[in-house]
Amino acid sequence: MKLSSVLASIKGTETEKIASVADSGKTAAAPSTTGEKLKQALKEAAASGTPSVEKNAAAGSPVNDLMKTASQIVGAEHEALVKEAQLYGCAVADGFLTRIAQHTDAVEKIASAQPGKTAAAPESFEKFASDNPELVKEAAELGYTSTLGQMEKLAEVAYTKGYNGAVETIYKLAHASFVQGFENAAQLITELRK
Repeated sequence: MKLSSVLASIKGTETEKIASVADSGKTAAAPSTTGEKLKQALKEAAASGTPSVEKNAAAGSPVNDLMKTASQIVGAEHEALVKEAQLYGCAVADGFLTRIAQHTDAVEKIASAQPGKTAAAPESFEKFASDNPELVKEAAELGYTSTLGQMEKLAEVAYTKGYNGAVETIYKLAHASFVQGFENAAQLITELRK
């Protein structure tokens, strides 16, 4: 009938305590074996069916527990993905700054090696940019497109890794719950046959 309430009462959880309090006037000695506990739980579930027992049984059901665990895992995965994306963003930005510094050093070396020519001043870039706005715009778009492509690849890898990790964790939890439930059911059947 209500497998979760039966299993919960066998384990001696709060459902059993509430169910025994909900039975008005029925005071029975605590069952000592699992078979007796099962029989007592089945009697209580079949006899009363009070809302408080059903509410507590539904609240402690394996499906709700699994859904709660899955939502916690997904939330943690999301936080991990955000942190990983931030780290990737920092790494890409550091790479750009390092590359710019290398180019600046190379330009300074070339400018200092050539006699009669001085290093380009910021004003000369502004003059170049005002003289060639299309070329500067094209360079900016190329840099933006390249960076966006790299960030999309990194985000896709991070998403796939996080999704696969979440699915694997959920599968492991579901498998463990199924195996435990199967073992409990087998043990109950064995004890009932005695």
